[in-house]
Amino acid sequence: MEILRLIIPAAACFSILWQTSCSESTTSTLTSGLSNYYVRGAVTKLDFNKSLASVKVLGFGRGLSEELSLNSKSAYDFHIQPGDLKLLDKKKVFRATAHEIYSSDLGKIFSLSGVWPDEKSERIRVNNVNRLLRRDTLSMGEDMIRMVGDFVPPFALYDQNGQVVTTDYFDGSITVVNFIFTRCSVAEMCPASTLKMKNLQELAAKTKIPYVKFLSITLDPQYDSPGVLKSYALGYNLNENNFKLGTAPKSVINDLTRQFGIYRKNEKNQPLDHTMRTMIVNQRRQIVYQVPGKGWSVEDFLSRLTSGTM
Repeated sequence: MEILRLIIPAAACFSILWQTSCSESTTSTLTSGLSNYYVRGAVTKLDFNKSLASVKVLGFGRGLSEELSLNSKSAYDFHIQPGDLKLLDKKKVFRATAHEIYSSDLGKIFSLSGVWPDEKSERIRVNNVNRLLRRDTLSMGEDMIRMVGDFVPPFALYDQNGQVVTTDYFDGSITVVNFIFTRCSVAEMCPASTLKMKNLQELAAKTKIPYVKFLSITLDPQYDSPGVLKSYALGYNLNENNFKLGTAPKSVINDLTRQFGIYRKNEKNQPLDHTMRTMIVNQRRQIVYQVPGKGWSVEDFLSRLTSGTM
């Protein structure tokens, strides 16, 4: 198996201006919209045992063109992380960052990180919805945040399986919503909140509360891609039937944290310093209960879900 050669069909149409006008279905070429070490491709085969994906390359950034040789073959093998393998098993077209690593089994090989679904129709849908979110955020005053009684704004996220999640997710259910990030190492913050969400989910199922869902939105979208969220869900053994972990471009997360009054900033010794807020949203997409900070309790939220007054 050849590892170190990037593959482009012989009919690929190169532009000296690094632009593309060729169809995705017929050719691969440099794409001006991709950053230096980004690659866009379509999965043709996955090897779960070797953590490899064979990819038809649809576009790549200038940095990769300088590091990889080009030839007329049509597949290229990339090393893939476990969460991303599960993602690419369902979502074949993707974009990601590629970097060279050394494997004792494979030698030098390029590995993908930050893998995101990139089907054109879904990308357009997500962008259109989040334009509405941007407009809604700009219409709010500087000191205004969403409180109990307010309706959640329109938004579109990708969940841990690469599926698009919009505010339609709230329809017909009571949903518990919080904000976390996977690299959080402060035990009483995100890890504790995720464990409480899991406990609440299990108790809601045990007490047979109907139509309850859970949504955790990342505060760290530059790291928390869908595949990373998938690994996080598996690590906590979450029941994913009614528990989604959501991520989106940084600008979208900025709008959501702004609207829900979540403060966050980068710190030298940890990825993020942030506040917390846990909410209950009813089937009409209205916030009916919330607790700021880390001190919310499973018992309190369970009693409110059980009361049926939401």
